Amino acid sequence: MPFPQAVPADPALTRRRQEALTRLGVLDRAGDPALSGLARVTAYVAGAGHAAVHIFDDLFQHRVAAAGAPLGRHARTDSLCHIVVDGERRIVCPDATRDERFGYSSFIRGDAPVRFYTSLPLRTSDGLVVGTLCTWDEIPGDLTDEQLARLEDLAQQASIHLETSALAHDLGHAASHDGLTGVANRLLLCDRLAQSFARRLRHGGEILVAIIDVDQFKAINDTHGHEVGDTVLIEVAHRLTRTLRGEDTVARLGGDEFAIVAEVADQPTAELLLSRLRAGLADLPLPDGKVARATIGAAPAQAGDDVSTALERADRAMYAAKRGVSA
Repeated sequence: MPFPQAVPADPALTRRRQEALTRLGVLDRAGDPALSGLARVTAYVAGAGHAAVHIFDDLFQHRVAAAGAPLGRHARTDSLCHIVVDGERRIVCPDATRDERFGYSSFIRGDAPVRFYTSLPLRTSDGLVVGTLCTWDEIPGDLTDEQLARLEDLAQQASIHLETSALAHDLGHAASHDGLTGVANRLLLCDRLAQSFARRLRHGGEILVAIIDVDQFKAINDTHGHEVGDTVLIEVAHRLTRTLRGEDTVARLGGDEFAIVAEVADQPTAELLLSRLRAGLADLPLPDGKVARATIGAAPAQAGDDVSTALERADRAMYAAKRGVSA
């Protein structure tokens, strides 16, 4: 039997589901402990050997949590649960090998085919179905009304968890990142610097701390307006992020001040990184064809430093650089 249609026929619906998956971020959290716990309870309530939370995109069924089954992805067209997602309604099947709806799937063939199969849709807060909570076994079975009601409760809890996890992530990001530029804020910077100190105690190495200040930033705001000033700050953040390594931290301290924390092997590596930073921040464009520039002050963290001491030393180096003197 040929596979059913791989993707819902309505392109707008397909797009909405993809947007929902991006918002929820669930594909980045495979093995979520809460969803795994719900899968275990699902299998217990159904009296089945297996249960899983499946999330669907256009191509794949993603098993992001499970009991008695491995995590991973499977072709959407071959899955049983994509019928539940596309049809937006649950399926309770005592024996899938005898159900013509599933004749296309490899899951009902082989030495251990799926026989008992129940799957319930997982809905976002606006009712969009993005996945399933399903349970199955290699022997036929059925559910009482009470069991099915409890499975519906569990599917609702799984749906709520998807939403609350996304909300918690968004709130955490808002609390730790600068709203204008998207880089870390002072709170996250201090936490990252403290973690760097702890790693240096265990493994050695150097910690480079730098403060970056946009030259004549008040004049930029006064001459061109705050919108242009904001654009300059966003450009600084983008250039710092592009120039540095993925493991380094870029933060906005407030106003026109930024900071970086970078763990480096030695002083030559730190100097190379600073050279790249200076080149990366050269000639920030302004609307009148002129350019803005930024001053960088850097200092390696020293033994006995705490977070405040390391940042203050880099800040002094930045002001010394503005005056054109050695720190």
